[in-house]
Amino acid sequence: MFGGVLLLLAIRRLHQFRLRERYAVLFLMIGLPFLLLAWWPLGIQWISDQLRIDSRTFMLLAITGFLLLAVFELLTIVSVQDRKITTLAQEVAILMEQRTVQPGSAADPIRLES
Repeated sequence: MFGGVLLLLAIRRLHQFRLRERYAVLFLMIGLPFLLLAWWPLGIQWISDQLRIDSRTFMLLAITGFLLLAVFELLTIVSVQDRKITTLAQEVAILMEQRTVQPGSAADPIRLES
């Protein structure tokens, strides 16, 4: 059920262009394992039997790995956006500095107040 909800949410947001394609794919990848387990509930038991691991231990390892992958993907997105914001702020500061340094330029009537 959780996987189906994530899948529908990602498709709906993508359709409304409120969610970028990259994030929609992320939601789809997050929802697919849950959707697969909803269709095949004994999958965890079968995989744990094949690996000769207790099913509770396998579920704990699987959830831990899944959450780590999701966190790393989200941290990557945040880090890229942080670099873009820093670059943009530096470029704006350089442009503002160039405007005030030009000799003989008229004073700007519109000033940004911080």
